[in-house]
Amino acid sequence: MKLPNPFRRRRPTAPPKRPDPGSTARPNGEYELRGHSSIVMHLATVPTADGELLASGDTQGAVLLWDAATGEHVAGPVTVDSANVRGLAAVDLGTDGWALVCAGADGVTLWDPRDMSSPEYTPRRLVDTGASAVAVVPGEPQLLVVADGKAVRVIDPAGGQEVFGFRQPPHPKGHIGDQVRRLVGVRPDDDTGGFAAARYGGGLEVWAPGRRGWHQGRFSLMARGPGDFTAYGSHLAIPAGRGIDVWDLRTGEHTARGELDTPYEVLAPVPLGGRTVIAAAFRVYDECGVQLWDPHHPTALTPPFNRHGQAFGDASFGSATINDVIGITCPDGTTRVASAGNDGCVLLSASLTEDDLVPGQRPGPAPVEHDNGNYARVRTRDGEIVGLWFADTARARDRGLIEALLFREDLGHLLGTEHRVVPNTVDDKGGAFVMFGHHRAPGAP
Repeated sequence: MKLPNPFRRRRPTAPPKRPDPGSTARPNGEYELRGHSSIVMHLATVPTADGELLASGDTQGAVLLWDAATGEHVAGPVTVDSANVRGLAAVDLGTDGWALVCAGADGVTLWDPRDMSSPEYTPRRLVDTGASAVAVVPGEPQLLVVADGKAVRVIDPAGGQEVFGFRQPPHPKGHIGDQVRRLVGVRPDDDTGGFAAARYGGGLEVWAPGRRGWHQGRFSLMARGPGDFTAYGSHLAIPAGRGIDVWDLRTGEHTARGELDTPYEVLAPVPLGGRTVIAAAFRVYDECGVQLWDPHHPTALTPPFNRHGQAFGDASFGSATINDVIGITCPDGTTRVASAGNDGCVLLSASLTEDDLVPGQRPGPAPVEHDNGNYARVRTRDGEIVGLWFADTARARDRGLIEALLFREDLGHLLGTEHRVVPNTVDDKGGAFVMFGHHRAPGAP
């Protein structure tokens, strides 16, 4: 049987046609917010007189606005950048109200969410050079911190003056080096607003104003995980291995650890009842979703929700991935979580309460289903068979045996599908996995 050549160059796939903006209710109470024709990368909420708006930005430079509580489409798509949206935030301009901050290849612009869909409206340009990250520095007045290829700068958005800045380190041609890749506003103490900066090399540092100007704080560590960190109060929450670490900015101490058996890639603080918990986005095999985690009760998680699909149903765009999450407090006091995915969709969760946090929840596909000790089927939680496990690694490389088993298990649709052999590092049973298509082996990040 002739198998497809995995090294054959694929034809480029055109992005899908932009769907009409709108929301669709799921049976579980979630809402699908559609209107993007490319990967949705960033989310932000903007307070208005009529309630909070949810802004979503994609890789084609478009932003849509939604009612944050109901998911109803409000405005857009509006093109805010000629390339892609690299960051969204909401900043309080005082008497001028709240503005939506859009960062991208064209720079940083401030938009009035009430007027941004008007053809005659012109945004205020704050930075002319391309920005790679943006965040709001908490305080009164609020400031913006912006990163580009040359510098990291703190800017007063009201007047546009630079308050503080430092140069990005040089990097070799063709490499990112150790430049700042993510910015998050923090409060090192109750009275001081600053920002935390994560570098591509793994370093994470905190900057804040002092008596003699801005300075780098004593708190500095290596972010061991590949994902994005977040801040709440004076704490940092950081993905680390298969869990989450929490650090206190005031003392520099490690205060909590969630051993959650899962690599989390994106984190965000979420108000839930009278406390703050962490919304954590995971990806296991080709499944992704969101869970809430309570740092004060490290074994407590919600069941997974906001499960996004494959990127536009085409693996050439990438696997199922969540790129951003954000917590929303609704007018009735309930909490919802919005997530942005590679499938071009924003998901708005059903209402969540403290009762949803229960010990022992785990995300991702179901465990490997062992048949007779020699081989097993690997399923997703929806029951789809995506691979086989063999106790004998040599058998995992026996193409004839694999084809015979696929016929026996009535899995003929997998014949000829590209597959790869991955050693079993999940449990003590050894052997190897044969994973079909673009599915990941159990435990793979």
